[in-house]
Amino acid sequence: MNKMRLFLFLVGGTGSRVMRPLIMQLAAGIHPTDEAGQPMPLEIIPIVVDPHKANEDLKRTDNLMRWYKQIRRSLYGEQVDVRRGFFSVKISSLADILPNGSQLSDTFLFNMGAIESKKFQDFINYSTLDTGNQALCSMMFSDYQLNTKMDIGFVGSPNIGSVALNQFKDSEEFRQFSNVFQKSDRVFVVSSIFGGTGAAGYPIIVKNIRNAANNAQINNRGDLRDARIGALTVLPYFNVQQDDNSPISRGDFISKTKSALFYYHDNLTGLRQNGVDLPLSKINACYYLGDQVPSNPYFNDPGGNGQRNDAHLVEYVGALSVLDFLSIPDDQLQTVGGNAQNPIYKEFGLAYDKQTLSLKDFGVQTRALVNRQLVKFHLAYMYITNQLRQDIGRGYTQDKPEITNGFLATSFFNTLTSDFFVTYRQWLKELRTNQRSLVPFNLNTTKLSDALTDIAPKSGLFKSSIDYKSVLAALNKASQQAMKTQKYGTDRVALKLLDLLDETLDKLIDEKYNGIV
Repeated sequence: MNKMRLFLFLVGGTGSRVMRPLIMQLAAGIHPTDEAGQPMPLEIIPIVVDPHKANEDLKRTDNLMRWYKQIRRSLYGEQVDVRRGFFSVKISSLADILPNGSQLSDTFLFNMGAIESKKFQDFINYSTLDTGNQALCSMMFSDYQLNTKMDIGFVGSPNIGSVALNQFKDSEEFRQFSNVFQKSDRVFVVSSIFGGTGAAGYPIIVKNIRNAANNAQINNRGDLRDARIGALTVLPYFNVQQDDNSPISRGDFISKTKSALFYYHDNLTGLRQNGVDLPLSKINACYYLGDQVPSNPYFNDPGGNGQRNDAHLVEYVGALSVLDFLSIPDDQLQTVGGNAQNPIYKEFGLAYDKQTLSLKDFGVQTRALVNRQLVKFHLAYMYITNQLRQDIGRGYTQDKPEITNGFLATSFFNTLTSDFFVTYRQWLKELRTNQRSLVPFNLNTTKLSDALTDIAPKSGLFKSSIDYKSVLAALNKASQQAMKTQKYGTDRVALKLLDLLDETLDKLIDEKYNGIV
């Protein structure tokens, strides 16, 4: 099968927060699957749409994407057709896939310079309006909204965002995206519905893609108009501390959600004319996700102090919607004249409604997709973090290409361990401490046999538990086989380490654990 390519629009703070667990899932080697259940090669082009560049959640996600991209390039180069292994899905920036000579910077961030430095009233040229139009604007927007400096986002005000983000269609990024888009590509939009940037940005992005046929400057007008589009709409799930001086209040989340849902129903997920619902959805597959159990109350920060929220289960599940969308066959995502045929609507349910969840508390489909790879990745993380240094000079590390102490000083190893792994562990800690917590692994042990939550190692007279010694023995055996075919050539040391771990742990978890899935 040909590779699949996804343009992933991450709108507002929720977009960045959902991308974080998706990167962890991709690092673990999770792929969308075809109708035969086989992993599909995939390239993802994330495009972050958020004027709030100082947002700490955005910066954390941007760092993760850059580290992932560096690690993946060291392992596989620019190759896309990779179907298994850690970090095997390719992540590229929009600039990466453009023809030579493009003026776009190599970044995942959508350039919103035209609005980032302005107050909203300056953006709409309020001071130059006549008295009547100023009065109209004052009816539509509060004084606080008119004086909002938009470099902190739209502070829960989609009416600001819907005006400011209309520049999207005229941007260089949208023009370049439109011109490289191919008929086989897909689009997915991640946003929240209860804030400002996400609630406003989602319909504007979809509208401009579907209306591409009217834009003579776009080369692939027809393909873009009839693109396969999926979207995750995140309903209220987190709590904020009450602050009478802040424009953000959890009490407004539900009313904003209802208003947005009515708007989406009439203009996006269906059309309503003369009081009649028409089957004219602009979205091929729409995912709704939220949680009635509120998170730990986050610091009420409209944006000035950076917004850094702990990881949450809803974001982890939200990332799975991207993979689910990519697994839907093409013939179920048909679009004619910009309207989705037989649109799909999905929600998510837990197998067990508990406050503290493990990997075993999800439904069968989710467990089959993620459990095996997440467990392998975590055990590989533990081995590299706790044992690799002791094993250098022994067994498989001496096979060609050798893994020496010098490898531990490379930029690849530093990015993997000091950057990516540190952030991975912090992400797991945050998931563990939030309300409706997810605790897939025991972070208080260095023993492999105690690492998994709710998944017991096999026991019995002739059963030995998994430990670093058994991992080393399995690595030695697999390395000898790889040597016969010169699988890793003379210099692909990084690939040798992670590929051998992926292969050997795949077998060991079946030998050593009961019921991973």
